[in-house]
Amino acid sequence: MPKNSKIMSINVDHEDIQQDRLSALLRRIDFSARVFFREGYCGEWAVDTSGSTHAPFHLVSYGEGWVHTDNAAPRRLVAGQLAFFPHDTRHVLSASDVPPALDCINQAPPERLSGEITRLVCGYFTFDQKAAAPLLASLPSTVVLDLSESSDAATRDLVSLWMREAAGQSLGADLAVDLFAELVFVHMLRSEINSGRLRGVIGALGDPRLGAVIARVHAEPGAAHSLTAMAEQAGMSESALTQRFRKQIGMTPGQYVKHWRMLAAARLLTDSQASVLEISEAVGYQTEVAFRKAFSAHFQIAPGRFRREAASRKAGGK
Repeated sequence: MPKNSKIMSINVDHEDIQQDRLSALLRRIDFSARVFFREGYCGEWAVDTSGSTHAPFHLVSYGEGWVHTDNAAPRRLVAGQLAFFPHDTRHVLSASDVPPALDCINQAPPERLSGEITRLVCGYFTFDQKAAAPLLASLPSTVVLDLSESSDAATRDLVSLWMREAAGQSLGADLAVDLFAELVFVHMLRSEINSGRLRGVIGALGDPRLGAVIARVHAEPGAAHSLTAMAEQAGMSESALTQRFRKQIGMTPGQYVKHWRMLAAARLLTDSQASVLEISEAVGYQTEVAFRKAFSAHFQIAPGRFRREAASRKAGGK
């Protein structure tokens, strides 16, 4: 493999990131969605999908249910509302505000439904956990959104189509509901960014000063990214930029640059045949020794072993 081919592929992303920072970030963290359950219930029922190490979600497409978590009062969900658990918080959805009996949880739904019916679309969002950590850190343990009453007409239409697709058995429906879930998640993040409520890296992408700085770090992990240069790009003093990074992201600018370089390196180790030396240069390290030390400290595993384990997971279809 030519030495600079993978470096070029990193820099090709620069224009896309400047134009659409959110899309670029979601691609970098391997975001996807999987719907594994779309069923109807009646009578006493309860569903618990926590413990997957992913980020579970539940959409009530018809009827109503109640969300139970350990540290909050039960919360009613009605049709068009979605509950999302960014940190895989332990939770149960049930038919009433009374916590369900353990033997009621995750029982198979009845073949025939009668009486008051609730239909659920359940799944999870998946991410590269290390890459997504700054994103997820900005989100609360439970997010409940009323998608049917979104101020964005496109989001309302999207959710309506999602619920109709989930209720049917048409060819291709299994894939379609997964894709709708991904689109709904993007709409959710877009809304939160525009509202200014979201903190962390995702929220910072909507910040007129931080957004451009972060986008350049994402696009060019191998560039110098000195504090002085980043402050000039943001139009702020170095101290003001550092303070804003800490408040918004929970890291200093330098810490975030290092974090992103490690993620870029991990991607190259997984998806390319570039040597460790080539990768170290692509992500801004002057020596392979310095890179190996930084990578091992960040991931608690040496680059070579990381690559072998990633190749093994691919070969095993995981």
